[in-house]
Amino acid sequence: MNKVMSKYLSRKIKFISVFAMFAIVFVNAYNYEKPLTPVSTIESGFNFFQMTEYFFSNGLFTFAVPLFFIISGFLFFLKYENTVKGYFNKLIKRCYPLLVPYVAWAIISGAAILILNNFGKFRFITFFKENLVPLDRCFIYLIKPPAFQLWFLRQLMLFAVLSPIIYLLVKYTKSLILIPFGILWICDVNFIISSQGLFFFSIGAAFAIFGKARNVTRRDNTPLAICFCTAWLLLSFSLTMLAAGKSNLWILMQIVYKLNEAVGVVGIWFMFDHIVKLITHKKGMLLASSHLFFVFALHEPLLHISNQMALIPDNSHSSHLILYICLPISVISVCIIISMMMRKVLRPLHSVLTGGRNN
Repeated sequence: MNKVMSKYLSRKIKFISVFAMFAIVFVNAYNYEKPLTPVSTIESGFNFFQMTEYFFSNGLFTFAVPLFFIISGFLFFLKYENTVKGYFNKLIKRCYPLLVPYVAWAIISGAAILILNNFGKFRFITFFKENLVPLDRCFIYLIKPPAFQLWFLRQLMLFAVLSPIIYLLVKYTKSLILIPFGILWICDVNFIISSQGLFFFSIGAAFAIFGKARNVTRRDNTPLAICFCTAWLLLSFSLTMLAAGKSNLWILMQIVYKLNEAVGVVGIWFMFDHIVKLITHKKGMLLASSHLFFVFALHEPLLHISNQMALIPDNSHSSHLILYICLPISVISVCIIISMMMRKVLRPLHSVLTGGRNN
């Protein structure tokens, strides 16, 4: 069983992660009703502007979080030793890249909410009001930080703790455990553990445990890439049409949404076999991949706050769409610039905030 990642696979994961992270920023940039769910409808019906945002944020780009869970599960179990010593060594190694930045960014985002609430010109922002807690209850920010995307790190920490169980279930059921995990995901059954996270993290674990990575790294998958990408586009379009028609067929919307997530993951994976060679030496991609964690940790609530402030003077549909395109690009650029400057001037702090990534 080959437990070493090839150079090609490592490079592919790096660049596909950049695209997936940017996709997440655009998902969170949706500036109509929030939060989006599989059965969210489009308030203004068949409106081009809102439908465009919905098509990307609740359709095409929903592959990103499942893909990150698959990658995380694969990398976690790639060199996993299911022994007491191996387990605790793994937990210790995951502490710095997961727990430390989680706590740091939870404190930073919580402190920002408390401070900015004291400035009158920011008090109209509902995000501040919704996330404000009394000073004697600030510990809540460690459980529910204003930087809500940190839930992903929280789930990864939980899966790390549960890794022996996941390992045994995947290995000794020959991956059949993925069937009930998949049912939980389709039905959106969540209690402490994200069913989405558990299902896709376990898929990544299965690839690592059974050494199947070589089966999905072939560079000539043009027919599969075309088929899955076409299905991905059609599913995203179908879901958008159902949402614009304010369909009461919520079960159908749930199924289409889940299919779209899964098909999108496969489609983008095979499509990147044809993209990696084109971007391998692009300085922009290399730069972005080096500062990806800052984009993850800082884009919210920065994006949310910027959206609300920008939409106050003009709430037209065209303004919504312009901001949907421009704000994510601006926020991503700001996050990368801040990360670059901090790594150059305050490298130890940068290391803490990123868990030692690319430092």
